[in-house]
Amino acid sequence: MKRPYHLAITLLILFATAYLITASPLSSRAINLDNHYEQAITLGGEWFLNNQNENFIYYEYDPYTDTHDDDTHELREMGALWSITQLANFTGDERYDQLADNGIKYFLQYLAEDTEHDFTYFNINPDKVKLGYNAFLILALLESNHPDKDEIMAKLANGIVYHQLDDGSLDTFFFSDRDTSVDYYPGEALLALMSLYEATGNDEYKKTVTNALAFYTNYFRTNPNTAFAPWQSRAYAKLYQINPNENIANYIFEMNDYVLDRYSPRQDCQHFTFDKGVVTAVHAEGVVQAYDIAKLTGDEDRARCYQNFIQESADYIITLQESNNTPLPVSAIGGFWGNVAKDSMRVDRNQHAVMLIMDAYSRGLI
Repeated sequence: MKRPYHLAITLLILFATAYLITASPLSSRAINLDNHYEQAITLGGEWFLNNQNENFIYYEYDPYTDTHDDDTHELREMGALWSITQLANFTGDERYDQLADNGIKYFLQYLAEDTEHDFTYFNINPDKVKLGYNAFLILALLESNHPDKDEIMAKLANGIVYHQLDDGSLDTFFFSDRDTSVDYYPGEALLALMSLYEATGNDEYKKTVTNALAFYTNYFRTNPNTAFAPWQSRAYAKLYQINPNENIANYIFEMNDYVLDRYSPRQDCQHFTFDKGVVTAVHAEGVVQAYDIAKLTGDEDRARCYQNFIQESADYIITLQESNNTPLPVSAIGGFWGNVAKDSMRVDRNQHAVMLIMDAYSRGLI
């Protein structure tokens, strides 16, 4: 795994992790961390570790019955895999490396190849070959030490590039006329291509993302929604940092200004209304990217506004996390509830909550 050097936080979390390993059961002792954001990251990661199965990880957990649902959701599990690779990088904890390796090994066994068009795809369900599968496998493999990752990622990326249409849009499903999930899969795929471009310098990936800009800018203006903004923001923030362009910055700002408006601030960019549950973490992930661009463009008013939202969002999200003092089973510790009703815990909820807090913490925003 690649290791950015977050020295202070890494040392603190490594200490906490060592403590967790020796505590039995985990819920019987408090984690010795003063910073509640660091504690939230650590506990969120422990939730992943405590909800593994023979393949990789369970999708959904019911703390009240201490049972896991039999249903699977491979795309969301892949998203969790990506966040686990980020946890491994952030903390230096080899347990996340091992869990990520398990996930990669499990998912790669379902790869199939379209030899005619020279790309691979995830084929666990031939009737629904989602564009997002290729995206998350690339994002996870980028952080791995898999010996064949370069060849695998190139073939997965070929699948994304091949499915770009003349108008710049991306097909959301392979081998199908199905055209749903436009708010999710294209942004995930464009992010994967930009991340792979950063690693390889392959101009074809950057060109694909650039060619998609006009289509998705227009799409958002006619279909504005909060689900669309975060993934597109992640992708185009990367493109902007490589190719500063006013149209890209304006697109990112337009999306994230819309998101903030949906949270009805009671003062000027302060005291936002939080009643949407853990999905707020998803929205705030995109705002972190918009904050980066606001700083790069010198837009201090927007940067201040975005920072306020990120700080308030992180504090709200932490209220949805089950603490290590819970009377619930060990597998519940660190899990993020969907909302205040506390119905169940899922891998995608922990993915987004932990990613938001890590992203914001690493930038000094919280």
